[in-house]
Amino acid sequence: MAVKKDTFLEIGAYLMSVLQNFDAIAHPAGILPAELNLPGLAWFDKQMGQFTNPEMAIAIPLPCILMEYQAFTWNTVGKNEQHGTGNIRFYVYFENYADAFTGSANQTLALQFFDFTDQVNQALQGYRLPMMTPLLRVGDNEDSAEDMIITSQVDYGTILTDAATLEAQAFTLVNPVINVTKVAATTRPGRPTFENGFIIP
Repeated sequence: MAVKKDTFLEIGAYLMSVLQNFDAIAHPAGILPAELNLPGLAWFDKQMGQFTNPEMAIAIPLPCILMEYQAFTWNTVGKNEQHGTGNIRFYVYFENYADAFTGSANQTLALQFFDFTDQVNQALQGYRLPMMTPLLRVGDNEDSAEDMIITSQVDYGTILTDAATLEAQAFTLVNPVINVTKVAATTRPGRPTFENGFIIP
């Protein structure tokens, strides 16, 4: 079991399912105001510098989320099971061509990325898996690049459990063969005398 791979797959499937249908009255994350009218999450992937070097990556639809494991500190517990403490960073990319300045006619549209990142946090805060403690937001950040893609970074602290090297998993259970021989009689010093029984060689 690769705990980081399994965690990545589970989180990706979860976010792609819940961060949708923001224009609906009822949504898996709760009741949303009709004015949100946000686009659904279009892409989830591992952070590999897709927006740093776009010429090396495929065209990615927006909005999208890229996930990255930060440094984890691992401790061995029990019979070689390990617990890793660290942060998982989510990069939220949201396309925007509107003007955010006060008095702008399309300010509400320009600030939709705040609503979208808020929905991302509502989905992730407290989310847990069997091999991962609940995600707890520990920090966030925004870029200041003068482009039409707004990037938000959100970090969540968690503890991963890796049982791949658990000593108990190295043992193979077997069904031992026991040969039982019945004896007519046997005597032992003292009392009582054992008349009939079995001996196991």
